[in-house]
Amino acid sequence: MNVEFEDLLFSLPFPAVITDELGKIQKVNQKFESLSNRSFKFLKGRNISEVLRIEELPSLIEKSYRETIEIRGFRKGELIFHISPLFTPSKKVGVVVLIEPCSLSPFEEDITLFLKGLSHEIKNPLSGIKGAAKLFKELKSYDEELAQVIVDEVERIERLLKDITRSFDFSKLSFRNENIHKIIQQVFNLFAHQISEKGIKVNFLFDPSLPEVPVDVDKMTQAVLNVVKNAIEAVEESEVKEITVETGYAIRPSGFIFIKVKDTGRGMDGEEIKKFGLPFFTTKEKGSGLGSFIVKEVIKGHGGEVKVESSPGKGTSVKLLIPMKR
Repeated sequence: MNVEFEDLLFSLPFPAVITDELGKIQKVNQKFESLSNRSFKFLKGRNISEVLRIEELPSLIEKSYRETIEIRGFRKGELIFHISPLFTPSKKVGVVVLIEPCSLSPFEEDITLFLKGLSHEIKNPLSGIKGAAKLFKELKSYDEELAQVIVDEVERIERLLKDITRSFDFSKLSFRNENIHKIIQQVFNLFAHQISEKGIKVNFLFDPSLPEVPVDVDKMTQAVLNVVKNAIEAVEESEVKEITVETGYAIRPSGFIFIKVKDTGRGMDGEEIKKFGLPFFTTKEKGSGLGSFIVKEVIKGHGGEVKVESSPGKGTSVKLLIPMKR
């Protein structure tokens, strides 16, 4: 093995192992020796599944090698595995397996936070259902779009409750390519009655050239919904009730798209901006302080970033930066 490559292997911050196409160990770094509590002399030639007692690993390693693909984010217990083919300039020589510890979600560590988060996230779709039902009552006729809003939100509650712990584990996501504008429109459909009733003006500045991006649709809906809900609540008592939603390609960092939601609410001062995203911090009299926290956790789980700009009396702008590729 190339000496420079060995140096790189040993400098990695996580346990790392090189195997052949069947999962037999060829080389490890010291952090893997510590993780397995075994020396390289003992480990060499043994199958990684035998050492870590994870029977799925050999088939994933074989798939990565055979199809020349990366497999990222396979989670087993408290470990996350990233698997990738290893090449020399002339040929494929094996597979690299990187292992990182899976930190507990704050919701898993704190039962109070978990229960309040569950309550918070069930209230959101219920509000959408309530708004759609009120519009139904006013129309006094069948409306297919409103009916679909109710069905979609009932199904979202069902998914939330089906696997409660996964619903608040923002590191374990199910990605698929989706049109981000579709998610935004679905969120605003939930608040259609409230927006109309409060006389709020909404401006959409969408970039139609944006591609579909890999997201966990339910989690991203949670994030966008919480940003929009905060904006609506921020302008309810304002003299100017206006929300602007903009999308586009981020300049810095490149390779990202953005969703920006700007409101004409009371705004936040510097100290409040610093606390944005902390659990239970809120500037609202009846707020739980979990909405912005969930937004940050979801976007972080997607490999993105949340940027906030605000000043007292001038409203708040929340920008979600989302990677275009996994």
